[in-house]
Amino acid sequence: MGLTDTMIELDSITKSFGGIKALNNLKLEISRGELIGIIGSNGAGKTTLIRIICCILRPDSGEVLVDGYSIHKDQIKTKSMIGYLPEEPNLYERFKARDLLKYFAELYGVPKQDIDPRIDELLELVDMTERADDKINTFSKGMRQRVGIARALIHDPPILIFDEPTMGLDPATANTIRSFIRKLKGDKTMILCTHYMQEAEELCDRVAVMNRGTLLDAGTPDYLKSKVHGDVIFNVIVNDPSSVDKNKIRNFKSVEAMDIVGDEFHISLNSRAEIASITDVFADKVLSISTKEPTLEDVFINMVK
Repeated sequence: MGLTDTMIELDSITKSFGGIKALNNLKLEISRGELIGIIGSNGAGKTTLIRIICCILRPDSGEVLVDGYSIHKDQIKTKSMIGYLPEEPNLYERFKARDLLKYFAELYGVPKQDIDPRIDELLELVDMTERADDKINTFSKGMRQRVGIARALIHDPPILIFDEPTMGLDPATANTIRSFIRKLKGDKTMILCTHYMQEAEELCDRVAVMNRGTLLDAGTPDYLKSKVHGDVIFNVIVNDPSSVDKNKIRNFKSVEAMDIVGDEFHISLNSRAEIASITDVFADKVLSISTKEPTLEDVFINMVK
């Protein structure tokens, strides 16, 4: 339809499996052309959510509108608008890469005269031109992910959904997959489900934080990081945490919060001005010290603890 800036609208989505509530009254709007990350631990409901958007699962209640089309009333239309790359792409292993893409192009109704040029374009995009006529069962996991991305793009859908696209890949291959996603930013509306907080922070316009089927918050990475106490996190590892004067540390003006985990002190500061003085409180008990800016990982840990 394309009449509003909202491409995907999730309204009060609930889904249970037996007695376990996988999604609980979840509401979220995703803008046209946005790349939104969905982060959460195992069991947070991320995969259930995207399978509902893709019409693979039906919600117990609630509605999903994809560019104004209902997943309940317009399944064929909504499916045609989405390219989906699951964590483990189910590729037909005896197919050659080119033949696999041709099969899916025909399945999605790509005009016959456009199929071969489209396949060539996508094979070049994912750097698989030289392996186009090799069978899928000869490919590494990273190569299969590349073919999976090409398959998701074969019908040029306006929406792409990636479920853990870099899970289990070596660092070089994971960076290659991220580069493909960056190339598509702005041209497509994209959902990226990931365990990797740094990946979400680097790639996404907004990030939604889920835990136990509930949406805790959503916003830009900077917005979410602003909700963590302090501009600086000062980490101190000591050899005798019980002997440290914790009240003295809390009384410093720059200290906004302090968490103690075992022998580690995680101190949130609004400035670096008093770091030296705070360090003096630990005296000779210090084993190591470090500072860092808040990250999405800090946001996630802070929200779910």
